[in-house]
Amino acid sequence: MSDLPVSSRRQDWIGPLVMTLAVQSVSSFLQRMPPTIAPALMDAHGLQAQMIGYFSAGNVCGSILFLVLGAPLLRRLGSVHSLQIGLFLGAFGALVFMLPLTPLLLLGTLLMGLGYGPSTPAGSDILQRHAPAQHRVLIFSIKQAGVPAGGIVAGLVLPQLIDIGGIELCLVASCLFALITAILINPFRRLDHDRDHSQALNMTAFLSPDNLKKPFLALKSHPDLFKLALSGTCLAVGQGVWIAFLVTLLVRNLGMSLTAAGVYFSIMQITGVFGRILLGFVADRLGSGRETLRLNAVLSVLTTIALFFLGPDWPIWSIALLCGVAGITVTSWNGVQIAEIARLVPIEHVREASSGATLILFCGYIIGPAGFATLMTLTGGVEAGLITTCLIISCAALLLPRHRKNDG
Repeated sequence: MSDLPVSSRRQDWIGPLVMTLAVQSVSSFLQRMPPTIAPALMDAHGLQAQMIGYFSAGNVCGSILFLVLGAPLLRRLGSVHSLQIGLFLGAFGALVFMLPLTPLLLLGTLLMGLGYGPSTPAGSDILQRHAPAQHRVLIFSIKQAGVPAGGIVAGLVLPQLIDIGGIELCLVASCLFALITAILINPFRRLDHDRDHSQALNMTAFLSPDNLKKPFLALKSHPDLFKLALSGTCLAVGQGVWIAFLVTLLVRNLGMSLTAAGVYFSIMQITGVFGRILLGFVADRLGSGRETLRLNAVLSVLTTIALFFLGPDWPIWSIALLCGVAGITVTSWNGVQIAEIARLVPIEHVREASSGATLILFCGYIIGPAGFATLMTLTGGVEAGLITTCLIISCAALLLPRHRKNDG
């Protein structure tokens, strides 16, 4: 074992993988909180159901804000410390939800999104430096499995906490969950050995044209990066719509209780955990993350089409099956896409390229829920939103560049 490269020895990558998986799970738990408790949250503030689409979009705007401005923080503090800062911001965002002013809901979602921001560039940097090359897509996918894992906890636990102690207990518990995780990962600060202590942390550094352009300029380092990012945007539209509206559709259109709808949401997240690992394994076996993503786009469209026919007459097992399939086909592509992006750039540019690609990708998480909410308001139903969503997801397969043997 001693003659293996550092990144090939298990003891060198298991710890970073577990740490990034834990942070991804908790950050995603905070992101999933608003849509999971949306019916109770909207009722408490006297808002219409489709408003959750705009709050979900605001959450993503917070993440985009970090990806645009956060490069100096990553360089100065390092990836692990930046992940801790993100967890603290997310915890504060959850507490803001407790204030009885509707506009502060948007501020809370913005802060939780801002806290989620470091998870992709910082996590990609850590894993790209430690994951063995022959299993890199699988390892990235395992880390990304933390996204649905956080959703599982949100879907199963948060409605129960509301039943026990109201929204206040739900929010306090969410805050403590994030704070405890931030403290527990502190020993991994030793991985931040590449910190740039000369990097200034002030408004000039954050708002400088050079900093604002850096994530986008990194996308020019390989001719396929922009197309990969744009195809991810199309996939994100479908994922964003399912995550933002599943619970609301089940409660409002099928008459389910919030707790029951949360269970179905968790089913989607549970299969999403296995789906991300499965797609990572398939991509490594095929030797092509892009062809895996192309197939996934087709399956995502077919799964979303099934929502046209979802109604109160569906048996319980069929609703559970649809949610389970969606967890694989709609929500499991992220790890493959992030690994493909990291593979195409030099290791010293992984953070910037991941930020730039994720910025473009995250537009889908804004366009999807906000556009779906707008079409619901204009038409009074979900049909127009579903048709538009399917068309956009289809574009992902068309935009993906062909795999080249000399890439990476």
